Amino acid sequence: MNTKQSNNANNWDEEFDVVVVGFGGAGACAAIEASDNGARVLAIDRFTGGGATKMSGGVIYSGGGTKHQKAAGFNDSPEKMYRYMMREMESNPASCCEDEIDPAAMKAFCGKSAGNIDWLEGLGLEIPATYFPGKTNQPPGGFGLYYSGNEKQYAGKDPHVPRGHVPLGKGMSGGFLYSTLHKAALDRGITVRCRCRSERLITDGSGAVVGIEVRALSASPPARALHALLFNLGFVSSKSRRLLAGVEKVFGKTVRIRAKGGVIISSGGFVYNKKKFNEYAPAYSGCLPLGTAGDDGSGMELGLSAGGALCSVDVCAASRFLYPPVAFVSGILANMEGKRFCDESLYGASISRAVTLQPERRAYLVIDSAMHRDGRLQTKREERLGSSLISILKGEQNHIIYRKLTTFVNLHLNRKKASTIAGLAKKCGIPEEALVRTVESYNRQCAAGADREFAKPADYLRKIGKPPFYAIDCRIETMKFPSTCLTMGGLKVKGLTSQAVRADGSVIPGLYAAGRSAAGICSRSYVSGFSLADCIFSGRNAGAHAAAKAIKKSPATGTKKRRS
Repeated sequence: MNTKQSNNANNWDEEFDVVVVGFGGAGACAAIEASDNGARVLAIDRFTGGGATKMSGGVIYSGGGTKHQKAAGFNDSPEKMYRYMMREMESNPASCCEDEIDPAAMKAFCGKSAGNIDWLEGLGLEIPATYFPGKTNQPPGGFGLYYSGNEKQYAGKDPHVPRGHVPLGKGMSGGFLYSTLHKAALDRGITVRCRCRSERLITDGSGAVVGIEVRALSASPPARALHALLFNLGFVSSKSRRLLAGVEKVFGKTVRIRAKGGVIISSGGFVYNKKKFNEYAPAYSGCLPLGTAGDDGSGMELGLSAGGALCSVDVCAASRFLYPPVAFVSGILANMEGKRFCDESLYGASISRAVTLQPERRAYLVIDSAMHRDGRLQTKREERLGSSLISILKGEQNHIIYRKLTTFVNLHLNRKKASTIAGLAKKCGIPEEALVRTVESYNRQCAAGADREFAKPADYLRKIGKPPFYAIDCRIETMKFPSTCLTMGGLKVKGLTSQAVRADGSVIPGLYAAGRSAAGICSRSYVSGFSLADCIFSGRNAGAHAAAKAIKKSPATGTKKRRS
């Protein structure tokens, strides 16, 4: 059990208004918001902070009329954003989530979206007011706005509006987002303790969470060095991740902390817990995990121990991007029956989901020699590495290196090649006549300028006619064309307050969950930036509500003025 009942009001080692477990994007936002609402805050992190946010591309999915959208000439509104988001959520009929989408939470998310961007910039984050019009999963440095999802596919009658906002920085921008949040937290006097693992929640006789027991690692340099080594090895070694707990037990000290307003769990998902991942998301078992060793589901277990419930834990976002190069989007995805099954220009997570629903969970991207040539030229021309060796060694160009390497492998190694479509089908183990019919049908639709089957935008409709022909293996689990993934489900919460709830829907007093520890608004579907945007939304909601609870219990402490 990870809960413990407190029978003595004086057996605390420390006391804070709000305790935040996990200091990544959601945790930092929760801590800052709680502090700005007058609370005395402690944030703990098992490692050094940042979590998956620090490693991410930093994309924040925001709209409703941000100044960056207006500067680029786009007219967005919370209502337009809400309509798109609901279409995006409804595009996932395979979702196993039994709970309906919470319209009130989604409306609040869209309504607060532009304000959350202003809030981040008020903390010091810089987002360029420059628009990137191309199709990419991460725009070049210096661009602050781009189409990061399926806006063109699911816009309905509304105009297409870009909503992916990217902080200014070199390479992947998640580190710049986190450093801004970290600095803002320290500027407010928030206590941040690293190498401090949560062990169990402490409840009172009514079941309300009143505190937490943690294991603080010794300040001994050897202990911390060993802990850091095992953490870094944990990205590739499950044994190293298991050994971490042993180091913490031997070199740690137990501390009991009272949390007057509540405990906020924001310690990430479960992508690095192989057992949980294979249980909840078997269709994605071959993906590369996107996260840190802290994404082990421990936050979920902590919440469950206090009576919490899980929602949508079987939903994962895997990114099977066919672009860049954009030339590949003009090809067709065919399953092992030789049939096309989706619009190839969809966002990577949407394509991944579609692939997992096909026979044998397999698919091939069929292109001709013209698309093969254009893909090679686009990669050479558009995916340029900077000349600074230091920048490369610091990892600031990892995303470009990854894309160049992946494209090279797909062009030359991870593919079949034949002089005819029938010959290509035979090499892939696909019925020859079926694939020939599919390609012929697609070519007729290209000639007519309209994709009647899946409504792929006309910009990407090109005949597959120039031999030789290629079939790129797009299975989720192939390591030649790796697909990264993160988990999206977690503890069930109230969407407007981030309060954790039991299976019957009743609130667990004093317990909150935010970010990927919770089943937030993005548990049903995903586009780039949605997770970070939800971290900001849910983190701020949790921080404000927990702070209000603490201040209500001790009115005399509520003297700090709220910051806008």
